[in-house]
Amino acid sequence: MYKSSSDSSGFDLTDFLGFLWQKKIRIVVTIVILTVLGTSYVQKQPRVYSASSTLLFSQDSDTFSISSNFNPLSSKGNNKIDTYIELIRSRQFALEVVQKLQLQTREEFKKIALDGTRVEDVQNAVSKLLKHLQLSKVSNTDMLKVTYESTLPYTAAEVVNAVGPSFFEYQIQAQKKKSDETSQWLDGQLLSLSSQLESAQTELEQFMQANGLIDLKSQVELAKAEISKLIEHRLTAEKMLSSTAASMSQINAAQGKIESLLQVPVIMSDVLIRTLSAELFKKQLELQAISKRYKYKHHRFIAAQVAVDALQDNLEKTLNKVVVSFKQEYDAVQERFNEVESQLSLAKSRHAELGAHEFKLASLVRKTEATQKLYDVFLTRLQETEILQDLGSGNDFSVVDFAQVPTNHIKPRVFLGASFSLILSSIFSVGFWLLIYLVADKKTRFISLLRNHGIALLGEIPKPPKTRASTDSKRLLKVKAPSKAELIYAECVRALRSDLMVRSDDSPIRTIVLASVQFGKKRSKLAIELAKSFASLDKSIIIDADLRQPQIGIEYGFEQLTPGLTNFISRRNSFSDATFREKDSQLSVMPSGSIPSDPLVYLTKPRFGEFIKRLGVLFERVVIETPPVNDFGDALVVSKVVDGVILLCDLDVTESADLLEAIQRLQDSGSPLLGVVFENAKNIKSKMSIRNGGRNVVKKVINT
Repeated sequence: MYKSSSDSSGFDLTDFLGFLWQKKIRIVVTIVILTVLGTSYVQKQPRVYSASSTLLFSQDSDTFSISSNFNPLSSKGNNKIDTYIELIRSRQFALEVVQKLQLQTREEFKKIALDGTRVEDVQNAVSKLLKHLQLSKVSNTDMLKVTYESTLPYTAAEVVNAVGPSFFEYQIQAQKKKSDETSQWLDGQLLSLSSQLESAQTELEQFMQANGLIDLKSQVELAKAEISKLIEHRLTAEKMLSSTAASMSQINAAQGKIESLLQVPVIMSDVLIRTLSAELFKKQLELQAISKRYKYKHHRFIAAQVAVDALQDNLEKTLNKVVVSFKQEYDAVQERFNEVESQLSLAKSRHAELGAHEFKLASLVRKTEATQKLYDVFLTRLQETEILQDLGSGNDFSVVDFAQVPTNHIKPRVFLGASFSLILSSIFSVGFWLLIYLVADKKTRFISLLRNHGIALLGEIPKPPKTRASTDSKRLLKVKAPSKAELIYAECVRALRSDLMVRSDDSPIRTIVLASVQFGKKRSKLAIELAKSFASLDKSIIIDADLRQPQIGIEYGFEQLTPGLTNFISRRNSFSDATFREKDSQLSVMPSGSIPSDPLVYLTKPRFGEFIKRLGVLFERVVIETPPVNDFGDALVVSKVVDGVILLCDLDVTESADLLEAIQRLQDSGSPLLGVVFENAKNIKSKMSIRNGGRNVVKKVINT
């Protein structure tokens, strides 16, 4: 069954092991050379020494520390250690170490000028110091490990031992500088706050004196009590005013009439009025009784009438007095109500004024208290800063372990370098030769492809040697004295012939088609040489069935209109007219004849198939050349009437996909594919040994 190109071009374990065995000498030599070079390079590297010291950063120094709002260097936990690490790695601190040890004067730290001389350069020394300085925290501790690498052991130890004390001094100076700056800033703030506090206190006192605020709280309470009492008086006066106003309205409505006034409750409530009204009513009853007995001129009637009139006049005067008195009382109630209302408004205004004073006073008090608290805070910070300046910070740091001058170098590690070189050399060597094997050795990939598809490799043919063709179409091509290339080429052709003859032992293979994968240079050379090789043993014929770009006639020097295959199939010429015999040879040649517009018309005719079968009887071997398989379908048609097909693969121009496509086309059409022959193969060793007399032997074989 046909396989995909990815499967066919795979490189399995067997191929890999075969490749290793085949290239073992080259791989080993490459590994040895690269390993020796790598080891030599490692050995030539300058020796590097490493020294380490351990520093302790105490976390207990925060007892008197200034708050983080005022101390930029303060930090907690691991963040503090990280801060110290970054400070040690800073160029400013590195410059302190360089200047302290005068590292710029040492050869190791000097800068190489353009002319090759070494010159002192402080910044170059700083960069080199930071490049080889390593800092690492000791896990779960407040300690820091400082390591430095140098080509001189004494320098490595000296630098490491100088880092700790230099940093401690550097940190103390930095903290002192910060403390001084903080103290100066706090002093300035205290002066400003003192002035603000004094101003706030003065403003508070002036406000209280200006408004007479001895005891503002008591005054506010008194104002509230006064307002409460006035509200009670107002309610009472308002109630009285409402009552008298109603009675006054009834009196005004009576309009001075006695009967109407006597109907007013407030008038009738007067005792004198009630008494006079009762006596008047009694006298009127007596007058009414007398009037029934006596005339109006009777003295008793007149006396009774006089008594009634006197009482009525007295009642009227009394009513007028009561009305006037009530009006006076109403005016007094109205005046009292207005007075209470005025007093209440004044009390409310005073209370509002006291409230505003209370709010202003509270604001001034808060301002004074806030200024006082801020002043106290800054005063406390200033005292803490002075305490820190007196105590110092030398107890925060210490060197736990000083570095000793190293005696053994850490670089280069010759054994490790050699081992690493060996590993890299092995990987590089195998990869390099494998890449060459896969990329350059196309023949090996094609062999793997054929093996995966079960296709036989019939032979490998080198590039054909240059020959000169004869202009006589009926004479044998003249061959010059064979060269080494010609001898190898002839030997490979005979090997191919022998392989085909061996295959003929099981089933006769008389008619053979040679079809290339695609067009190539001198593609008819192999067909001609194979036919000649067969003719040296038996009667053979070669037919040019490439009716598109025929080459056999050109190789033999035939003219363009020479009769051939198409002329015979179309019955324009007989077999003898279309066939030519080589001189002193059993090989017959049938060129293509005239080139038709549609070659498949001739190749698919029954006459062509019958003709090929008859040739298989008349000749021992029939060699037929067709157009390339991938370009045209002619080879597929011709393969139906032959005993076997040989696929020619030009290693110079053919790719794996092209070869795979040609094999697929032949297998899909059911062609009797015998195998593949590689053309233009390189590095082919002849199976026969060529000695001094070998050339004559081969020459005789070729001539026969």
